[in-house]
Amino acid sequence: MAEHRETEEKLFAYWLCSLPEMYSKKIEKLLEYFGSCSAVFHAKRCQLAQIENIGNSDIDRLLMDKKTEMIQNDYEEMKKQGIHFVYREEEEFPEKLKMIPDAPFGLFYKGKLPNPEKPSVAVVGARKATAAGRRIAERFGYELAANGVQVISGMALGIDIFSQKGAMQWKTGHTYAVLGTGVDVCYPRSHIEMYMRMQGNGGVISEFPPGTPALPFHFPIRNRIISGLSDGVLVIEARKRSGSLITAECGLEQGKEIFVVPGGISDPQYEGGNALLKSGAVLVTEVKDILDGLGIYLDMDLIERKKKTNIMLETTEKMVYAILSLEPIHISTLSREVRIEPAKLMEILLSLQKKGAVEMVGNNYFIVKI
Repeated sequence: MAEHRETEEKLFAYWLCSLPEMYSKKIEKLLEYFGSCSAVFHAKRCQLAQIENIGNSDIDRLLMDKKTEMIQNDYEEMKKQGIHFVYREEEEFPEKLKMIPDAPFGLFYKGKLPNPEKPSVAVVGARKATAAGRRIAERFGYELAANGVQVISGMALGIDIFSQKGAMQWKTGHTYAVLGTGVDVCYPRSHIEMYMRMQGNGGVISEFPPGTPALPFHFPIRNRIISGLSDGVLVIEARKRSGSLITAECGLEQGKEIFVVPGGISDPQYEGGNALLKSGAVLVTEVKDILDGLGIYLDMDLIERKKKTNIMLETTEKMVYAILSLEPIHISTLSREVRIEPAKLMEILLSLQKKGAVEMVGNNYFIVKI
């Protein structure tokens, strides 16, 4: 019976988060008064009218003709589209988000949610980025991914998408886009290829229900989630009133470390970022600065060493070698990652050992050879 009630509560949480313009603060007010999503579902107009910040239009939406069976059908249809839903009371809900002010009550996502056991860095900056800014963003995205850091951004033009592009260039890089639309709406449309790839190399996430279009005021709202999912925020090319400064401010409020790539003092493209540096943000010129700030060990030569070793390897060896790092990985886990049978994979690993590229540590655990 308990399992049934839990399933029903999730269904009503999904219903509540699917209502148009039912933002997190309104949901909080409802839950403070009623105690559960199921109680909100069964509430009467006279009860709903007692709640602060819940207007007549909200009440009308909450009282629209509704049946549990209809909500269940909608939920199943959503899942068929590859869209998942998680709400705050579930274990899968990101722990980092539970700790932030105005935390979202529910999330819709395609692909996966960030791995809570791995560090994450948000990368934000100018939409109208310079060519140099785009190269810097791509480089940092790649090097963060190469060091096991998940890249969080907003899939916007400029710095966002180039940092995420860089992360996906690393074989096992993972990047997550927090959208200002529903997760089934790719915005901007020109990023459709990256949007699809991200669902295999991470995920796309939104607190807005599926089908939500690109409304201008949704993008500043989502910024608190970009920073909330991260351990630190990297700012590249931010003007004085840049939207990316909202993410940095959210990060500061949430107690995150803020990292800034500096720029010329007379260049308006860097005015906002330079102001953050004057306020105590960490100046960044290389990925080591970020990793040091987050307490992550960096082998400075690992990326270059792997590039050089890669030249002498066969195609399947390169695929296996790309996944290996200084962190031991068991052959069974490696087999699932590269989709090669363990017996065949062992042959490849032995070949890599003979070439001095990898070594075995412990019982069938492998690392890059130093």
